[in-house]
Amino acid sequence: MFSFLSYFPQIVKCLKTKKSEDLSIWSWVLWVTSSLAYTLYAVLCQDNIMLICETSLELLFCVIILICAIIFRDKKVKNKIDKSETNENK
Repeated sequence: MFSFLSYFPQIVKCLKTKKSEDLSIWSWVLWVTSSLAYTLYAVLCQDNIMLICETSLELLFCVIILICAIIFRDKKVKNKIDKSETNENK
């Protein structure tokens, strides 16, 4: 029932370390998609408010982790890519 709480330590770690190289963005895209589908099912097909709340929180946590994974990517890697593109244009 409270499986959405399992995402909380990952969120804390990402926000604390400001690093996300160990997270797969594509995996989190799939988790967000799955959570969105389950949330839509809960909202459209069920009357259970607890199920709707739980699935909504799970979706929120998955989205937060996905955003952290994107934002906190190693900036050194991004800078290397930008520099190589600049060198190619010269």
